[in-house]
Amino acid sequence: MVFVNKEWLMDFKLMSFLRSFFSNIKMLFSSQPIQAAEGYFPVIDPDKIKAELRIVEQARAQGAVGVPDARDTRLTETEHQIMGTVGSLRAATYKSGEGWLKVIQQRLDSIDLTQQRNRTIQLGEEFERKADSVLSKRDGELQDLLRNAKATKTELDAFRAENRRSEAAPKMVEWTGYAVKVAILAGCCLVESVINANFFASGMVGGLLAGVVMAFCLAVINILGAFFIGRLTTNINHVRPIRRLAGYVLLLVAILWTCAVGGLVAYCRFVMPQIQDETVGNMHLIWQSISTLTNPFDSLESIALFLFTVLFGLIALVDGYKWSDPYPGYTKIYKKHFDKFQDLLGLIQELQVELEGIKEETLDEIEANVKTAKDAINKFRSSMGEKGVAKKKVTQHLVLAENTIRALTQAYRYENQMVRPADKPRPDYFNNEIVLDLEPFPDFGIEKDEARLAVQGELLQEMLSILEPTRAKVQSAFIQKFDQLQPLQGQI
Repeated sequence: MVFVNKEWLMDFKLMSFLRSFFSNIKMLFSSQPIQAAEGYFPVIDPDKIKAELRIVEQARAQGAVGVPDARDTRLTETEHQIMGTVGSLRAATYKSGEGWLKVIQQRLDSIDLTQQRNRTIQLGEEFERKADSVLSKRDGELQDLLRNAKATKTELDAFRAENRRSEAAPKMVEWTGYAVKVAILAGCCLVESVINANFFASGMVGGLLAGVVMAFCLAVINILGAFFIGRLTTNINHVRPIRRLAGYVLLLVAILWTCAVGGLVAYCRFVMPQIQDETVGNMHLIWQSISTLTNPFDSLESIALFLFTVLFGLIALVDGYKWSDPYPGYTKIYKKHFDKFQDLLGLIQELQVELEGIKEETLDEIEANVKTAKDAINKFRSSMGEKGVAKKKVTQHLVLAENTIRALTQAYRYENQMVRPADKPRPDYFNNEIVLDLEPFPDFGIEKDEARLAVQGELLQEMLSILEPTRAKVQSAFIQKFDQLQPLQGQI
């Protein structure tokens, strides 16, 4: 058996040495690596190497002249080229295997569930700390709103006691209700103006435009006067007799007001057809007729105008009476308390939503920790399995490299001896197998990894065992903090 001597044969010619050297360099850099499923290995193509090193041609050329000599015990230049070229690919395969193993081991070493376990345990207490922080930060604002709400509630209770009102809320009109009431007033003004305008226009110098303006002004006076007096007639519901009497007086005033305007409209209707001289003022004739107590109801039109004016005035009167709650002042003081109470309620609801958000965030983090831990365990097992795959692939590529060295060497020796002259027998070392240098094989063992997997599995089981208690603890703390806010509403 012949052991390989790694020193190049110094007695070869210089050109032959350079040719073999550059051939090795070319083979090393031209061999493209192939990508395995998880690692990179250099391509080992025996046929390509055989062609590029011209192994068959070299073997026949050297064999024809009896090289190597029968007494030689050292490898030829071509055999050294085979060893150098494929040997470099073999060494690269070892390095690729070591690099792959390093990546896998780093991945395994990075997995440690201790932090997730400890974090899951801490989340139960952390929620309570966050909730306390939120409540304490807004406590000043909450207490101010509570004091304001209590103060307005005291005023409201005093008003109810003084005015003998029940706990029932007053009539609260929304903006849509007010819009309807305003629309009714505007409609009354419009209809009354249109009805009166046609009659006024016939007797006025300005014609239709003057008639419309005068009719509109009378309608506005009638409607707005009746409306605002109607707003004051709610005093008829007051507990104090003097206020109640004032309410009835104002009701009578409102009726007289709209009747007076209706009478004025009737006088206008009565006077307009009598105007002959444009130099005489309309208002002068109207006032003259009123001062002499002339009866203006000489026709159905005058009576109708009077009735329409009074009708629209009464509608405005009722609209003013029903503008808000019938008891004077009740809506105002109740709304003041209602607004303060809504401010307090809004803050309480805001705090409750914030607490709910913290609770959901905490529970989501607990779930995420457990999911991360489960994924880490699966990743750990997968990486352990990958070690077995890596060992198999590295072994396959090393076997390929070693078999390639032996096969190419045997091919060289076979071709060499086939063309040797009869008087130049082959050297004895042709019968010996090639012995390759031993390289330290990467350690793909998983014994330590299995022990670590058992530890990580215990941490995962511990996390699963505290998962439900931690959830319950967070929920309990949430309910406790939530309940702290509920009595605040009951205090007012």
